[in-house]
Parts: sequence; C-alpha cells; structure tokens
Amino acid sequence: MSQLPLGRQLGFYARMTLFSLRRAQQNRDTVTVLSEYSDGWAQYRNHLDAAKSLDEWLCIHGVEDVSSYCNVGGRLSYQVFDSARFYRECLLLALRSHFPNAGSITEFGCGVGRNLLFLKREMPGMDCFGYELCQPGVEVARTAAQKFGLSVNYAQLDYVNDSREKYVFPGTDVAFTMFSLEQLPRSNATALEHILDRVKLGSIHIEPVPENYPISLRGILGRIEHQRVDYLSGFDAAVRNIGLQGVTVRKVASAHNPLMFPSLYVLEK
Repeated sequence: MSQLPLGRQLGFYARMTLFSLRRAQQNRDTVTVLSEYSDGWAQYRNHLDAAKSLDEWLCIHGVEDVSSYCNVGGRLSYQVFDSARFYRECLLLALRSHFPNAGSITEFGCGVGRNLLFLKREMPGMDCFGYELCQPGVEVARTAAQKFGLSVNYAQLDYVNDSREKYVFPGTDVAFTMFSLEQLPRSNATALEHILDRVKLGSIHIEPVPENYPISLRGILGRIEHQRVDYLSGFDAAVRNIGLQGVTVRKVASAHNPLMFPSLYVLEK
C-alpha cells in the first residue's frame, strides 16, 4: 500500500469536513432501514445470476474489486480493498479462537447471506442460520445457498420487535452480527438481549462503535458522520451492563469507509 500524496490527503479531508458539517441529521428507525435496504438487496439478484462460482458471489466484480477511498491498517488509502473478505476472516478467526467447540451459528441481520455461505464453506460441519429484516435479502440468500449447494437456512425477522414465535430456527451455540447493530441506534441493548437469549456460548459483533474511534482528524470526522446518519449509539455501555462471563474488544484495523474504525466484540456467557 502506497502513501497517498499529501495534497490528495488534504483535499480528501477538506471535502469530508465540509460534507460532514453540512450533512442533514437522519433519524434511523425500522421504516428507514427497510426503505434503504429492501431495494438494495433485491438488486443483488443480478449479481447472483452473473456469479459462476461461490468465489465470484463472495467478491462481486465491479463492486468489491474496484479502487476506492478506504481505511487500511488505520491509514487513509485509495486502492482495491475487499473489505467484505477482510471482515469475514476476522469473524472466522474470532470464532475459532473463542468458540472452538461451536457446532451451530446464527447471523442476525444477514443481508443476502454471503457471510454464512463463507462460514459453511470454511466449516462444513457448522449448522448455519440467518435472519434478515428485509424479505428481498432473504429471497436472494436462499437462492444463493441453493445455487452453490450449501446447507444454510434463512428467514425474515425483526430481531428487535418480533415475538418469540417468529424465531423459527433453533437456538445455536453462537451468534454474530456484522454491521447490523449499527442500524439500531436506540434499541441495540434490546437487540443484544434477544440475541444472547438464543445462544448457549456467546456472540461475536463486528460493528462501528464510535466510543472506540481514535482521537484524530479522521476519527473525529468519523464520529460526526456516525452521529449524523444516526448509527449505533451506547453499544459499549450496553455490553458492560449485561453481566457476561467475558468481554473481549479488539479494534479492527481496516474498513470499507475511510471514516470508519470498526470494533470486534466477543461476548461470552
């Protein structure tokens, strides 16, 4: 990775500062998330139809193999960076390190289900289940699992507001979220309670937690952007108030968003 020229860095920071300060305040709720993601997940159907292999589905041509501004190793960069693969490998390492005996896993907020297909390929003996708020995502995920011959089950669920009857899959050893709790600025404590109620061992979360962002220009801009788009709030405090056997927190060095500094939380019951 080469260092961006100083002039290009200064130009980026100037644009982002102006954009962040002018950005209108959003109010994120279930209706907002459904509106933002339902059409987006439906459009993945075309990418799935074009994918000739699981690898092509996990790294979509023209989406995840193009250069963009990103955060790589904590540094502002402009390059091709397959952030989806990076996050999945972080998840896999955490799963193997902290829950080596787990035989089943559930993803809450699974989108189009690609994370679970990756896990099933890497850990064929793992029973995998995915819940997603937006029905178009569920439909694409089910089609992908069938297309690539992987036994992963998906269903629609609002894991904050739905009743227990909507949890159609059995409880599992472990659960995880990946940029799903970020959509729950005021209800993430409730979401965590519902997730942990469905697992035996614990959960893993890769999420943007602004409390853990660095005190730097990019970290401050990231906090401002995070607040303006109404992402995850108070997550670290919610975790600490649960009364878990163990909480491990690691800052994730890289991100798809140059103003984002995600954290990996491992919660052990």
